[in-house]
Amino acid sequence: MKTDISTLKQEHKQIMERLQQHRLALMAGEIGQAAEILANLREEQEAHMALEETELLPRLNSDARWAEKVYLAEHRKLRQLLDRNLSELNSLPVQIHNKVLVLDLLERGILFKHVLEHHFEREEMALFMEIHP
Repeated sequence: MKTDISTLKQEHKQIMERLQQHRLALMAGEIGQAAEILANLREEQEAHMALEETELLPRLNSDARWAEKVYLAEHRKLRQLLDRNLSELNSLPVQIHNKVLVLDLLERGILFKHVLEHHFEREEMALFMEIHP
């Protein structure tokens, strides 16, 4: 199967847009909506990573800038962070008005956002350029 790199890049953009929607829902105190968006993001991310793990990473040469294990470790980290954030949200009421708690939730999600951005950057700068048909 030939994987379309432009489609993968578009998926990166869509995942980041979904993360933005999630953060906006958090800012509004709409925890139920934020959790639903994050659950949808998790599904999209899982499908995206599964494709990378089955179609792209096996085609990566040993002289690639970053080894397959680097991408796989980042995928594991992203899964852990996302699951932790979703679990925290699911333990809260569907609506909150405590602005300090909202800020805390936003700050706890920053690590996921940074790891995701860095990972997408690594893929677009290296993996997508280095895979061989």
